[in-house]
Amino acid sequence: MNPALATAFDDGPSRQVRLPQGDTGLRQALLLGLDLLQGLQQHRGLGGQVTREAQQRCQALGHALDQRWREWPYSAQCQAWGALRRDPADFDGHCRLLQDLLGAIQHLELQRCALSLARPSIAARCWELEELGRLRGLSVRAAAHRSCPLEMLIQLQYLHERLLKHAPHSLHTALEQLQRCLIGTTTVSITPAQCYALLTPLLDERLDAIRRDLD
Repeated sequence: MNPALATAFDDGPSRQVRLPQGDTGLRQALLLGLDLLQGLQQHRGLGGQVTREAQQRCQALGHALDQRWREWPYSAQCQAWGALRRDPADFDGHCRLLQDLLGAIQHLELQRCALSLARPSIAARCWELEELGRLRGLSVRAAAHRSCPLEMLIQLQYLHERLLKHAPHSLHTALEQLQRCLIGTTTVSITPAQCYALLTPLLDERLDAIRRDLD
């Protein structure tokens, strides 16, 4: 069990999270969690860009997500989202909230699996997906520099190596491009917007597959 799950059960020092009851309610909550996961990852990627277009998209996305967060039963995470709305460039803040969100998704899935005696699998796939999401968020920030900063390069190399191990063809091709244009070069030759566009379809495709498995 991921350590983040330990904090997902308790929404505060004295208040337990009120989860939906029954299979249908838990399924709807999980689908909402996947929507928030996708939106928060996109907000992190757009928040790392400084163009007017990216900033407008980030603002519009944030507005669309506000209502969805109000429907989420983990109120402490909703409050953390409010802080990120005011500071969309905060990469570490996005990562912390995503870790908490993933823990909550795992909590919901375990509750649902306890009803059906099914084996959990959704949350594990979401944890794996976050590695690709973090790569996108880091790459758009690194690509804003003429040469990739060392602290970002170390993280990008780690994520690149992990994702490359079992990468399907489409992901392998994208990782090779990042290697050529960002990670393995002294001069960055890819823009933040290109990094975002390169990896976003791969993330969306995997999330759509997870949603289908909840049907």
